[in-house]
Amino acid sequence: MTPDATTTATPVVSMLMPVYNEEASVAEAVASALSQSVDPVELLVVDGRSADATVDIVRRLAEADPRVRLLDNPGRTIPCALNIGLAAARADVVARVDAHLTINPDYVATGLAVLAEHPEVAAVGGRRVGVADSATGQAVAAALSSPYGVGDSINHYATEPQETDHASMGVYRTAVLREVGGWDESLRVNEDVDIDHRILATGRRIRYHPDMVMLWSVRESLRDFGRQYRRYGRGKAGMVRKNGPAAVRPRHLAPPGLLGMLTTSALAGVTGHPRVAVALALPYAAVLTKAVSATDLPGGRTPDGALRLAGAFATMHLAWGLGFTEGLLLGAEPALSSGRAPGEQGSRLTRALGRPRSTRGSARA
Repeated sequence: MTPDATTTATPVVSMLMPVYNEEASVAEAVASALSQSVDPVELLVVDGRSADATVDIVRRLAEADPRVRLLDNPGRTIPCALNIGLAAARADVVARVDAHLTINPDYVATGLAVLAEHPEVAAVGGRRVGVADSATGQAVAAALSSPYGVGDSINHYATEPQETDHASMGVYRTAVLREVGGWDESLRVNEDVDIDHRILATGRRIRYHPDMVMLWSVRESLRDFGRQYRRYGRGKAGMVRKNGPAAVRPRHLAPPGLLGMLTTSALAGVTGHPRVAVALALPYAAVLTKAVSATDLPGGRTPDGALRLAGAFATMHLAWGLGFTEGLLLGAEPALSSGRAPGEQGSRLTRALGRPRSTRGSARA
């Protein structure tokens, strides 16, 4: 079917892509969305009033392919963007995609097949595969793909289709999203987990399928990674404050518990109780050692690599635990953004996909 025909035919899927200052990666993200093996599709790019060249790039892409529609997001947050896209969606199925990641060509088709096979399922999500350039970034990606890093958050590592409580970059039934009221615009973070929680509360189910693969660029430094996960922890706390104990999973309690144990260990050490300090710290040291030994790195398990990997695990656990504790006990809100160096996302995803760098440049020309 030609692009012109897609403007009149009802799409089988409406893809929602929130963007804000994504000039480095938006062209690759749009290309991956439009390369899906299902047809016709529409891609609703919802811009939060970017200050860079994002809008110009998307406008040129929309002129070349009418399947792309550019929408304005005066609210500027991700849940506001998603609700604007949901209101404009013409398809019976909505797929959430992001401008800082790419999806494999059968991503949407696999999600549609799962929804067709399981009428009780309202959403199906995919598997996250981290992409990085630096040795530290590769350690971060490895930690994020390990059960020791993310607990039972299976969308990072599971290899079998199964039920889950969260559809990462989900393919949703549009009617269900509208029935539950769309995404909560009061949440800066975890709006996706929150809407999945409300969907499950209706008695519907959510599934995960490992053949739905997304490549996403991870943070390249432990400092940036820590800021990101502290923000995520605060976001989870806000979602728990809203939804109550039903929104808590055992994996959510482990990081704040670890933070408390290590804080107590440090206090014991500085107050003259070294044996207590060691006894409190040893269990985590053992878990960290086991996590490092069970996790592979692209360059092999060298002493430097093991140290970076241990740092990535510890940063994830402690930063998330700190953020969750701050959010739950003090009501601290997550930052609007955890920050990212300009231009770093697009180059990484381009290399991971094997696309020439000129793909993005041609969009700007």
